[in-house]
Amino acid sequence: MRLTNGILCTENGLKKGIDIIIKDERIRLEKTKHKKQDNGGVVDLKGKYVFPGFIEVHTHGAGFFSFSHGSYNLSKKRFESSSEIFQEGLKKWAHLRASTGVTRLYCATTAIPLKKIKFSLRELEKFIRSNSHLWEGKFYAGAMIEGTFINPSNLGAMNPAYIFEPDKAVFDEINETGLARLVNVPPDFGRKSFKLTQYLTSKGISVGAGHTSATFQQFDEAVSAGLKYFVHFLNGPTGNLYKSFFGGGALEAALTLDITLEMIVDGYHIAPWYIRETFARKKPSEIMAITDTEFVSQVKGIRNFEVEGIKGTVDKYNRYVYVTDKGPFTLYGSVVTMDTVFSNLLSYLTKPMEGIWHKKHPAIDFEKALCITSTCCSTNIARMIRKNNGDDLNTGELKNGKYADIVVGEITGNQGSYKLKIDSVYVRGEKII
Repeated sequence: MRLTNGILCTENGLKKGIDIIIKDERIRLEKTKHKKQDNGGVVDLKGKYVFPGFIEVHTHGAGFFSFSHGSYNLSKKRFESSSEIFQEGLKKWAHLRASTGVTRLYCATTAIPLKKIKFSLRELEKFIRSNSHLWEGKFYAGAMIEGTFINPSNLGAMNPAYIFEPDKAVFDEINETGLARLVNVPPDFGRKSFKLTQYLTSKGISVGAGHTSATFQQFDEAVSAGLKYFVHFLNGPTGNLYKSFFGGGALEAALTLDITLEMIVDGYHIAPWYIRETFARKKPSEIMAITDTEFVSQVKGIRNFEVEGIKGTVDKYNRYVYVTDKGPFTLYGSVVTMDTVFSNLLSYLTKPMEGIWHKKHPAIDFEKALCITSTCCSTNIARMIRKNNGDDLNTGELKNGKYADIVVGEITGNQGSYKLKIDSVYVRGEKII
C-alpha cells in the first residue's frame, strides 16, 4: 500500500512530497512519483496531515470496561468479571480507542487486591496470545502498575486498604506474566523505593513516580536508581515544598531533574496556564500527553458509581469525574480521548496566554505547535520507554523501518481553538477506520 499526497508531521517539521509505503507491517518512505499510478494499492490522502499513531500510556478503561474490575453493569450498578467478560472487554476497548487515533495502549491498574491484578494481567496475556495474528493482539503493549506502591497520604481516588510499601516480592507476585512494562514507585519510602526502582530498571521496566510527597533529595536519589518519569504531573496529588529544606519537593524535582512528565490534557486535571508554565520550563521532548481515563470514558447514561468503596460522580456535562464526597478538587480519572488531548494541547500552545510564574506565554507558530503536539502524543512516550530498557517499540515516528502505526486527519478551527478530525487509522499497516 502506498499513501500519497499527505503532509507528514515529524519532530523536525512538516514534510511534503513524501509517500509512505506500507509493507509487512512497516513503513518505507519514498519521494512522491508524479507520474500517474496504476497500482490499486495507492491511497490519495488529498493533503491531509499524517501523524505517528498515538500511544495511550496511561488509561484504566473505557466503554464501561475497567482493566482492574471488568465490565460495569449499568442496570445492576456493579462490575461483573469473568474470563469471557475480560476477553470481550479488551476487544471492545481496543476498537474504542483505535477510533480516537490510538495505535498502542498500556492497561493501567489501580490500588486493588493483588489477586485482582494477577487476574487482569493473565487475561491480558491470554488476549494477546489468542489474537496475536490480529491487530487487536498487537494493539496492547503491556500493563502499567499504578496504585500498588503509592504514598497513602496521596491517595487521590485510590483505596488505602490495597497499598503496599515498595517490595520486590509483592511485584514479582503481581508480574507472573511478565507484562508489567511501567510501574509507579514514588520515592517517598526512601531506601525501599530506591531498591525496587533499581530492581525494576534492571528488568527493563520503566519506573515512574506519582501520588507522591517525596522531597527533591528523595527524587534525586530515585533518578540515580533509574526513575524515568513522573506519573500524571500536577495530579495525584503532586507535593511541593516552597521552603528551602531538602532542596524542595516533588514539584521542584519534576521541573528540574532529567525525567519525563505525564500530563493529563483534558482541561480540568491541569489548567491550561499550568500546562504552558510546564512547557516554559521543560523541553517539549520531556512531556507525554495522557488521558488517565476510567471506564466511564466514551459512554453515556451514568452519573454515580462506586469502585472498591470509593464513590465517583460524572460531571453532568460529561466533562470530568470526581470523588463524590470531595467534589472536583479530587478528580477520579478522566473521560477524555487522545484525539481530544491532541486538540486541546495544540489549542493551548497556539494561544497567547497569561501565566502564573511567567507574566505572558506567547502563541507558538501553528506548524511548530502541531509537531510538538504530535511528539507529546507518541514519539516522546516511545522514547522514554526505549531509553529505560533499550526495547525499541518500533513505533511513534514516521521513519523507515518503524511499524505502520499511523493517524491521518484534518485540523479544523482557528488559532487557540483547533480540533483534530480523524480520517483514518492504521495499526501495523492494517486500516482500522
